[in-house]
Amino acid sequence: MTLKITAVANSIQFEGVLNRDTLILYSPFKLLNTLTGTIQFDFAALTAIDTAGLAWLLQQLAQARDTSLKIELCNVPQQLLSLADVSAVRALLPIVE
Repeated sequence: MTLKITAVANSIQFEGVLNRDTLILYSPFKLLNTLTGTIQFDFAALTAIDTAGLAWLLQQLAQARDTSLKIELCNVPQQLLSLADVSAVRALLPIVE
């Protein structure tokens, strides 16, 4: 299992598995500290996510709000939507088509 998070212009691209094991590589997550404006989290290459990944994502959204950064989620996989539904947090996810 691996996770690669890269910034390309105003997009942060996620590739691989977003879970409790792979998030250790990105803790603390400082990439948002270097960006401004509206940022898209692109999950097109995300292959799996667990509840720890969802919790981490919610934490990043809260951090962004505190710094006036706007995050939009695109190419959101069904697994993430299902976890958000089960956890009753889907309304908190700023999903764009």
